[in-house]
Amino acid sequence: MKTILLALSVLATVPVVAGEPTTPPLAPASVANATNRFVVSGMHCDGCAQGIASELRRAPGVAFASVSFSNRLAIIAYDTNRVSVKGLKKMIVKAGYEAELARP
Repeated sequence: MKTILLALSVLATVPVVAGEPTTPPLAPASVANATNRFVVSGMHCDGCAQGIASELRRAPGVAFASVSFSNRLAIIAYDTNRVSVKGLKKMIVKAGYEAELARP
């Protein structure tokens, strides 16, 4: 009986590897330390604007993205340690649109 209890107490102290999730814990949300505006051309409707905004929001480092079809403007708040202005522009272009950094 002592042998069984000893074996159970040893097993209780060993962490279980099988059955544990293989995904890493969630990283903290990006903190925006910069905001830029882009003039976006090539949009035909509000759906285009929503699609661009959706793509931008999924990008690592982007904390906020809003795109207006009527103003032809994208406003993006992002973490400069994770994404650059060039990277943001590249995402918009990859989605099929043209983008230029808006002048202040």
